[in-house]
Amino acid sequence: MSLPRRATIKDIAKAAGLSTAAVSQALRPHPKSNIKLQQETIDKIKRIAVELNYQPHAGARSIRSNSFDTIGYFTAKTGLFTSSPTGYLAGVHDIAEAHGSRITLIRLPVSIDDISKAMPTVFTERNLDALVIESYNKLARQIYERVAAARLPVIFLNDRHETNSVYVDDEWAAAELTKHLIGKGYRKIGFLHRLEGGAPVKKMHHSAADRESGYRQEMRAAKLKPSLHVVSTSVVAGPDVELSDEDWQKIRQHDAVIAYDDDLSNLVGRTAYDRGVRVPHELAIASFNGDYASLCAWQRLTTMQIPSYEMGRKAGEMALALSKGGSEMALPSVAYRPTLVLGQTT
Repeated sequence: MSLPRRATIKDIAKAAGLSTAAVSQALRPHPKSNIKLQQETIDKIKRIAVELNYQPHAGARSIRSNSFDTIGYFTAKTGLFTSSPTGYLAGVHDIAEAHGSRITLIRLPVSIDDISKAMPTVFTERNLDALVIESYNKLARQIYERVAAARLPVIFLNDRHETNSVYVDDEWAAAELTKHLIGKGYRKIGFLHRLEGGAPVKKMHHSAADRESGYRQEMRAAKLKPSLHVVSTSVVAGPDVELSDEDWQKIRQHDAVIAYDDDLSNLVGRTAYDRGVRVPHELAIASFNGDYASLCAWQRLTTMQIPSYEMGRKAGEMALALSKGGSEMALPSVAYRPTLVLGQTT
């Protein structure tokens, strides 16, 4: 049994008594077109398209326009679990949807032996108009050359570059968070890095160094001594992730700690509960991100909330601009400042 023939723009045009160009403009308006249609005509064309169950052929349209109407979204992170804020992706998606484009989600394998062999075929097949790379660690840097070779227009999201990037002003955010703790009367304030899998801080995402820098600046300005400690865990979060006795003893030397992110903040809070230490009366805890981890915390966290959705929308807008301007186009980078959310942990 053969499938029914797919309705085309010609079928709609014949039913409406209009040209195919007019139908095309009504269903997919082009701002530079010289075809001007009355709203009544547009409504009529759309009604006929629904009656005929018309579905645009993306492949044919791509050939005609030399555009795929597709933005790639690449999460530069391996593993089955990721604490990536969903707001980034939601923001990019909503901008793409508003402009009639699709999103292709790209992830890497769980483990990588050779980054050059692990890169998705989408980079070599060149079936994207632009690519948004969401970055959380050094992995993104390993693919820069590969992306450049593919000559794809790229926007870096949560990654700082002079052009074509949307990122967080982490240094400012850490300074504000430290200033808040000092204003609350805390003086022995420590900063906690978290190393996943034993990588050194200098090879972590740039937010680690930026947050430490902002913390140090405010501590020096208040004539207080900075105190850094590195917590090493095998994964970001999980039922078996625990602080070592050594880590806990270091943390207890402070009356307040700033954790690198909300996941680490939750781990410190859980350990405090297990060991009978009251938060914030005996130990205050503050952190960064303000995403799912903070919303599900045992107490409302004091955290710097990253505007991930707004950042995603901006990255989507920039990606669409690049798709029209080409891979050589350079857009000014945009930095976003988080919002201090006051919780019960400070």
